[in-house]
Amino acid sequence: MQGLLKNSGRNWSAHSVEGAGSRRRLGNMALGGIVSASLLFTSSAMFGAMTTIELCPLVAKSTLVSAVEASKTISVVLALPSSDPAGLKAFVDHVSTPGDPLYRQFITPQEFSTRFGANASDYEFLKTWAGSNNLTISQESVGRTILTVRGSVATLNRLFKTEINNYKTSDGTVFYSAGVKPTIPAEIGSKVVAVVGLTSGAPNAALAKVGKVLGEHPAANSALKPAGVTNALGTGPGGTYGPQDLQTAYSIPTNFGKLEKGQTLGIFEQGYYNPADVAFYESYFKTGSSVKQTAISVNGSPVIIEPAIELEACLDVDMIIAMNPKVAKVLVYIDDYQYDPFDVAITDAFTRIADDNSVSVVSASYGQDEGFFIADGEEVALDTALQQCAAQGITVLASSGDDGAFGNYYNYPYNVSNPATDPYITGVGGTQLLTTVGEEYLLENAWNEFPYYGATGGGISTYWAQPAYQNIPYTGYTAGNGGSTTMRNVPDVAADAAVTTGVAVYVSSQGGWNQVGGTSVASPLWAGYLSNINAALNWTGLGRLGFFNPTLYTVGVNQFANPSSYMYDIVNGSNGYIPFGGPGFSNGFGYSNTTGNGSIWGGGFGLQLLLGGKQAGTPPGSLIAGLKGAPTSTSATVTWTKPTGSPTGYAIGLYHAGALFNIAIAYVAKPPTTAMTFTNLIPNTSYNVFIWGFNASGAPVNPGFTSFATAP
Repeated sequence: MQGLLKNSGRNWSAHSVEGAGSRRRLGNMALGGIVSASLLFTSSAMFGAMTTIELCPLVAKSTLVSAVEASKTISVVLALPSSDPAGLKAFVDHVSTPGDPLYRQFITPQEFSTRFGANASDYEFLKTWAGSNNLTISQESVGRTILTVRGSVATLNRLFKTEINNYKTSDGTVFYSAGVKPTIPAEIGSKVVAVVGLTSGAPNAALAKVGKVLGEHPAANSALKPAGVTNALGTGPGGTYGPQDLQTAYSIPTNFGKLEKGQTLGIFEQGYYNPADVAFYESYFKTGSSVKQTAISVNGSPVIIEPAIELEACLDVDMIIAMNPKVAKVLVYIDDYQYDPFDVAITDAFTRIADDNSVSVVSASYGQDEGFFIADGEEVALDTALQQCAAQGITVLASSGDDGAFGNYYNYPYNVSNPATDPYITGVGGTQLLTTVGEEYLLENAWNEFPYYGATGGGISTYWAQPAYQNIPYTGYTAGNGGSTTMRNVPDVAADAAVTTGVAVYVSSQGGWNQVGGTSVASPLWAGYLSNINAALNWTGLGRLGFFNPTLYTVGVNQFANPSSYMYDIVNGSNGYIPFGGPGFSNGFGYSNTTGNGSIWGGGFGLQLLLGGKQAGTPPGSLIAGLKGAPTSTSATVTWTKPTGSPTGYAIGLYHAGALFNIAIAYVAKPPTTAMTFTNLIPNTSYNVFIWGFNASGAPVNPGFTSFATAP
């Protein structure tokens, strides 16, 4: 037996799963002309003395309303460079690359400060300078990479020789920004690489999209489906997708999540919500969870319920729970949008997340056009915080945006969304998920519901060069569907985001149940899923994922050099809309600038993340599995012999002939266990079981195998 499973276009061979079959491929579109290398910071620009700050491009596209009241207090982030930026980048590369001797040898915030923190004397100088100029220090950082200060508009106008005004965009959004290019005080210009907050754009960057307000007692799924219809609707209120639907469709190994006491995850929010609404979600869907939620104020922000944010925040927590009901705690990092604009909030929040070092995975379901943040250097300041997260082993995900290929129309016609564009974030795009009988996976297309709800963000950065992990050993992999071989391609992965077939979210103050979509759904879905993988990795002694992208782009590269082998490859759809300026990017086999490497094939990809070890050493040898006794109608026990070598765990895949795709359930066990009992099986059904012993060096090519049939 060569360990080959073949069903519906997916094969297991040498613990690999090949591509998704023969769905029609749409045309490509070359977009190399939109890239401008001149927008990249050079080392001299980053570390030479700052003299001025460019205005936010949104100012030129908006209407002047008034001068901001002189007594209004606002925040400004003074960002300092790492004392060893090249060493920091190299260290992150080492600890994040499978096979490297330092892989997953993460450091603490204090070690980050010692090895890579900013100059201590410069930091003390900035603190003294702030105090002597009537600025209050509101947030410091362990690594001295940011110092956030608050002061009156009158004081900041004087210090930076500018005029801070209120503006209104064409869609009615009001924001404040400098209307005159700010001048950096000479005494601090050589000590900072960015000053964030004087040239801010739209303050609220939430992305959640409401399709319908369904009310407190919406019609059940069965009442909505026409006779004979078996797809497109979930079992939740109003036909929305509930947590069990998503777990089934994406084959999520939620049993991984209970292997240890539980993961602590983080989310970034621009306002608070009512945790009782999340508790109602858990109770309604009988998730078996009671996840603790802790609000953490960032930069002194108030922690108050914000009507414009609470649905977004509830959605984020709900989707994490949907993917991993065994999550122990969610830390909610809050910088209220009425207290700080988005560029300040996201920078301060991720610096605080890195300094706290309390979460394994964090999701940000927010984003705005990359072009809005290049001017004030927010990209540089945020990137340092994200590198600190990577050095400490924190996985960071962010939504790729809901404006298709167009960003917020800054770089007409195409642009991408910040922060998902940052190379140290896993950008998450959106799909339209369709299911069949029993909510099993049917197919996905790129999410595109223009002109009503938007489309998955994705494209090519005009700022960040292509990271090494996207330059995989397959010539032109990212360029296959119109992407770039020189600049950062976004997104990296994708998951459900369609509004018209949305997920269920309960917010008592907003009508009860809502049908919700957008890439705000997709990012926390991936965060919850990866927390299951972290639980299995930790439990079997392999550490935790950390910065995910190098592993993502490495673990799936097989003889066909296709990372999508272990994911659902999304080959249809696009994120364009002609009235907005063009057809955008089209999907095809392999990487696409709409849905990245694909969406979650939970069992297959999860097992491959366990089996794909590349560290020096010897993987376990083969093992023989055997059925112990006759299975009942709903259960069976499988035993195996311990393999040669030193396995730290056993990866087990169970599937049945009735499933559309191979792995219905994935399990993990570890020595001295050599048996697994499967429950809740389907009567009178044939099953196959594949078992690998694994350690940090990998797994044998051929798994142990057995099959059985349950009794009628």
